[in-house]
Amino acid sequence: MKSFMCLHNLIIGTIILFVVTISITVLTVYADLHHNTLTVDATDRESWVYVNLLEGGIVDIKDAATSLEWDLGFQRTAVITNGGNSGPGDAEVLVVEDFDFEDILEAPEGEYISDTEQIATIARGDGWYTYTGPPNHWILPNARVYILRTAIGDYAKLRFMGYYENNETKEGSGNISIEYVLQDDGTRNFTSDPTDVVAREKLVTTWAEIKQSR
Repeated sequence: MKSFMCLHNLIIGTIILFVVTISITVLTVYADLHHNTLTVDATDRESWVYVNLLEGGIVDIKDAATSLEWDLGFQRTAVITNGGNSGPGDAEVLVVEDFDFEDILEAPEGEYISDTEQIATIARGDGWYTYTGPPNHWILPNARVYILRTAIGDYAKLRFMGYYENNETKEGSGNISIEYVLQDDGTRNFTSDPTDVVAREKLVTTWAEIKQSR
């Protein structure tokens, strides 16, 4: 009887350990950082191209006005987000300047803005690019980072890398390159390294100081 009880306890313990292991595995798969670089063919002047950041690529959207399957829309230099006047999602954007992309380890608190009928949030201010004018007529990305709340409420940091198929020779316009880091667990963290806590706190403090000085 004693041997039976030991065997029974061993089996129960093994099952519990297995369940806990599975739970941890599922959590690890779900809570993940997605660091991607993506080039979007936005050369069509009539049609929008839609991107899902979690899937890491272009998605086929039949009705952007009712779909939550896209986060960003591209058409030449125009960029929209799935929120506000542009879509049914929760997308909002906060522009962060004076910080390097790599140094932003957490989405800061602030006034996130969605698209309106008058202007897309990414076009506010100087927008994401500078037009050089003649003689080159180049489109060059501005040095700023966009903190995006996606259509479904996750957070990402994003920057524009270029507007050309070949950004060195400036050939093939309408091909927008972006780099982004997406946190898919709904938190604001852009790092899984616990030693980065100090750096995150520094960003939040500095961001508060910037807001107060404006």
